[in-house]
Amino acid sequence: MEVSIVSAEREVWRGDAEMVVARSPEGEFGIMRGHIPFLAALVPGLVKVHTSGSSIETFLVTGGFLEASGSMDDYHVILLADDAEEVGDIDDAEVARRIEAIRASQAEEDTSQRSETALRASLAAGERASGEYSSAG
Repeated sequence: MEVSIVSAEREVWRGDAEMVVARSPEGEFGIMRGHIPFLAALVPGLVKVHTSGSSIETFLVTGGFLEASGSMDDYHVILLADDAEEVGDIDDAEVARRIEAIRASQAEEDTSQRSETALRASLAAGERASGEYSSAG
């Protein structure tokens, strides 16, 4: 099957593979040729592309989406990553540090967004209670 790993800036990797292993919020999953059509959000972590033989290409992704579909003769996997880089010579400790840093940054953004949403909801409730908010109609 043909596999493409791309980010907004560039194509990171393209080639033939026997299996792709990635992680979604629900857990780790694997895709092989002929898998049912599949779409998943990706969480920060490693994506492993098993190429012919026993070779494995490993990539660090910050998140994104994976789409897999096609007939048995034309099956493809496209991974659209927020950002991706080939792990290559990066040691395991550095990979783990980067994944934790990405997750911590995303947790901060989530907390900030939840706070902003709560503030907007409170303001809207206050406007409705004081009669400043009127619906069309």
